[in-house]
Amino acid sequence: MALHTLTGFQALPLFASDAGVTGRSSLREVGPALGLPHKGAKSAQEVKERTYWGAVTSKLWHDKITMSAIFLLLFMVIITLAAPWIADNLLGFDPIDTNLRIRNRAPTWTTAEGRQICFSAPVGQCHWLGTDEAGRDVLARGIYGGRISLRIGAYVAGISMTLGVIMGLISGYYAATFIDDIINAVIQTLGSIPQLFLLIILAGTFPFFRTPEGLSLLIGALGWMGLSRLLRGQIFSIREREYIVASRGIGASIWRVMFRHILPNVSSIIIVIAVFDIAGAIIAEAGLSYLGVGIGPPNPSWGNMMQGSLGNFTDAPWLVIAPGIFIFLTTLAIYLIGDGLRDALDPWVKTGVPRK
Repeated sequence: MALHTLTGFQALPLFASDAGVTGRSSLREVGPALGLPHKGAKSAQEVKERTYWGAVTSKLWHDKITMSAIFLLLFMVIITLAAPWIADNLLGFDPIDTNLRIRNRAPTWTTAEGRQICFSAPVGQCHWLGTDEAGRDVLARGIYGGRISLRIGAYVAGISMTLGVIMGLISGYYAATFIDDIINAVIQTLGSIPQLFLLIILAGTFPFFRTPEGLSLLIGALGWMGLSRLLRGQIFSIREREYIVASRGIGASIWRVMFRHILPNVSSIIIVIAVFDIAGAIIAEAGLSYLGVGIGPPNPSWGNMMQGSLGNFTDAPWLVIAPGIFIFLTTLAIYLIGDGLRDALDPWVKTGVPRK
């Protein structure tokens, strides 16, 4: 039966059977009569559910800059992990073997005779990035140095994230209490100490802090305050939301509320800051090693490679350029990944659509 208005005018047919069409009734069949789009409509079976992490993965996959940075970082990680095999089978040099007869030698391929040697001579004859002041191959030391620098970055990120997350959770959950006051006092005290001078003093006094593990512990223990402060502000507002109040109302423990309900809601912030901390730790290690209080020789790192070339920039610029390129490419890739993750983890940011 067709629908009629109170004034007697006949309304548009709502279903296909009202218009005299036999068969199964559906709104999609009379889409044109109602002015509704019908072309390309999907059924319920064709519509796939997209989770939050699925949307994040899709954003990252369509972000060409971030994906290029991920592949660049993977390349740097792979060559550093495969450093022993590359040094033995492709380069033919040990990173700590010295030969003063070829000290500060320019890259072999810079001359016509050297190019012939590099592309036709057996392994162990070509120094692709030259040699340092002790006659050691710079490229071999560079890929070996990445093992220490990247390991320090990962260690520092793990230590600072652990301390920062725990302190931030406790401080935010117990905001405006004496527990929060104690944590804030510790943060203010550590934040008022010039960290660079403290790192130099401790690393120069205790030999343990000149090892990768000791230096990572020192940098990580002094680098968690910023994350803790940021999480405190976020958790201070999250703890009063309905699902948190409901969890406490049904008897959930404090630790369950913090780690089960609050922590997942700030995980995006933690992931992004952890990525940036890796790059910051690599730069910090390079700076300390450059000042002579970081990783000590003969173990190579990108920082102490630059420290060893302090007075040779005009005579042997490759000693500065080579480790500088390693540091630049790695930190650039990490910062681009962190920036891409920050956009992908934000549910309000859509690929190609400006934020409203």
